Amino acid sequence: MVNLVRLLAIALASLMRPRRGVLETSVIRLRVWPNDLDLNLHMNNGRYLSLMDLGRVDLMFHGGVGLWLKRGRQPLVAASFCRHFKPLGLFQSFELHTRVVGWDAKWVYFEQRFMRRGTLHALGAIKALVADPGRLVPTQEFLADQLLDGVEAPALPDWVRDWLKAERAAIDALKAERAAAGGQG
Repeated sequence: MVNLVRLLAIALASLMRPRRGVLETSVIRLRVWPNDLDLNLHMNNGRYLSLMDLGRVDLMFHGGVGLWLKRGRQPLVAASFCRHFKPLGLFQSFELHTRVVGWDAKWVYFEQRFMRRGTLHALGAIKALVADPGRLVPTQEFLADQLLDGVEAPALPDWVRDWLKAERAAIDALKAERAAAGGQG
């Protein structure tokens, strides 16, 4: 329920701010509420991933949500990564910084940082794509809609490339495991 309230606040705030480019960093200010906590009384590790959704939604709103809604587009996450460095406690305020760090023909890659008073508390990455009803939208088409046609993808940070290599190795291992089991699983 708190995330729904947070989502509505982000949507309303986006109406008050000028449109930004999809390549600009989104910064949203949040606070840890009681239902964000785990048994250790700090923000639950799963909550970080839920809040990362809100950061990407804010970025989407600033890139022109009208086009998304008109075409029935949906952003779809394929993989996520979150590394926790320092806990966030009850009622602490923090910022979530979200930015696109690159793309290829199919995927868009995001970096998301949970910051409090200049200190990095958690670092996340998302591999996502865009879908219209019944089809995947090629990245170049999505970029053209965002008035970024012909813009070259920035080089992915080394840590994101390393994460993607690990993801690929895990997928290959699962495929091999499935093949060894005769296609079951």
